[in-house]
Amino acid sequence: MTNSFLKSIKITRSFIGNLLQTLNLVPRYTVHKTAQLEKKDLIQIKPNALITDYVIIRTYENKVVIGEYAQIGPFTVIYGGSGVSIGKNVMIAPHCVIAAGDHDFKQTEVPIRFAGNISKGPIIIEDNVWIGANCTITDGVKIGRDAVVAANSVVINDVEPYTIVGGVPAKQIANRKTNRDKS
Repeated sequence: MTNSFLKSIKITRSFIGNLLQTLNLVPRYTVHKTAQLEKKDLIQIKPNALITDYVIIRTYENKVVIGEYAQIGPFTVIYGGSGVSIGKNVMIAPHCVIAAGDHDFKQTEVPIRFAGNISKGPIIIEDNVWIGANCTITDGVKIGRDAVVAANSVVINDVEPYTIVGGVPAKQIANRKTNRDKS
């Protein structure tokens, strides 16, 4: 085969690939082959998002939306119980748990496993947030744009935009805009 022939095949393949993407006939995002997505009709993945190896996304009634250029790190688990919205350019490091919804542990008549679910509302992670490794984001939490959650944190309360939080439970450490520690 000649170089010009090989070059024409590459150009044709590129053209067809771009055409199929333009017509929305192929996805413009990446989901690793080991990732598990349950109820795919309720999972919306925006262009250029990356879902890496062994990620699990489960939802049964409410949507899970993953924004443009968002990156979900390996072994992260997202439970979409009451809904999850992940904004643009969000980075979620490996081994995180995002759990929208909770078990009805307040009642005592039946075992917790059979008690049903309660919720404070969806989890909302706004644009350009960085969530470090091994973090847990709990039901009803809103993480404001440009915030940072330090590794190994448990977020049980809302996080203001541009805030850096860390710990168990997560508390404000600093603010990215003012460049000042909270102390």
